[in-house]
Amino acid sequence: MKERIHQIQEGIMIFLDTDIISFYIKGIPEIYDKINEAFDNNDTLCTTLINKYEIIKGFRWKENKSKEIHYTNFLNHLKVFPINDTVINFAANIYADLRRNGKIIGDLDILIAAIIITNNGTLVTNNTKHFGNIKQLKVVNWV
Repeated sequence: MKERIHQIQEGIMIFLDTDIISFYIKGIPEIYDKINEAFDNNDTLCTTLINKYEIIKGFRWKENKSKEIHYTNFLNHLKVFPINDTVINFAANIYADLRRNGKIIGDLDILIAAIIITNNGTLVTNNTKHFGNIKQLKVVNWV
């Protein structure tokens, strides 16, 4: 399958996936620079409650309080989107389409995609293999 990778358009909300947030917290130079550039350009940086959960559970499992504090400070600069009925209905449609086409992915990724699509955002992720199967989702890889 050819991956559908998009460029980020000006004025579009940029949603950071869990892997990208993790790379930022680890100080990976390419990601750190791209996120700081987005902040400098006053772009709207976002994530989802699901991504927030995925990051926090890792800190709790590893008992890494200092990185959790760093993440919480970073999170204060992001707009965090929840799940609602519109998202649930859209996610169910994504699931049905993926299942019909034999390209099923995890439920959390489907919910993340539905949140982003219903809010007209672009996903920044290194997980283009899974997310690239969702037709309506705009995906960018900064790695």
